[in-house]
Amino acid sequence: MPAVLYHNALSPPSRVALLTIRNLGLDVEIKHIDTYKGEQNTVEYLKINPLHQVPVYVDGDFILTESRAIACYLASSVKSNLYPSDLKKRSLVDSRLYFDATNSFPVLRDFARPVLRAGVKKISQDRREAVKVLLNSLESFLEKSEWFAGDELTIADLAILSSVASFKACGVSFVEFPKLFDWYNRCKAFPGFTENQEGAQILADKLSKLLEEPLWK
Repeated sequence: MPAVLYHNALSPPSRVALLTIRNLGLDVEIKHIDTYKGEQNTVEYLKINPLHQVPVYVDGDFILTESRAIACYLASSVKSNLYPSDLKKRSLVDSRLYFDATNSFPVLRDFARPVLRAGVKKISQDRREAVKVLLNSLESFLEKSEWFAGDELTIADLAILSSVASFKACGVSFVEFPKLFDWYNRCKAFPGFTENQEGAQILADKLSKLLEEPLWK
């Protein structure tokens, strides 16, 4: 039986795991978990992830949570250059993954969660400014190389793409960030790009319906 990824397209971290699977060409069954219907709270699901979250990767009796850990494991399992074996190159990938986990995703989470979970009808200006600060940081990384962790695509790019695609779907302009814009366009050639963008658009559409103002201005 193939391994299973428990997934929700609205979740940027979940899309990181899915992008990795697509770019590695792995045979993994994708099972959608509808978090708005509470499917993450069922007894069956809590047995594999007591934290009620997606994604979860299950291969037999092996269960792995946390999207970036899943990406690292999958790329390592097939010895893919998406997660280089060279220690220095791999450490740079890790650095960017940690940046994504502690900067990119939190900025996106703080932008969206108050609207989705707390009934907030307007996104504060400081949350909007935080997005611009983040994109400026991402732009600076690309001053040194074409990809976020060197001269080739890695899982660091896939992780960051999940967040960046979400901002793009929300209407954020990349005009002020030409290197980021070029990187985003080059990512279009890789497997899973359209699927990821569709998930990001679902998130953006949901936010738009809940707000009393334009999603991005």
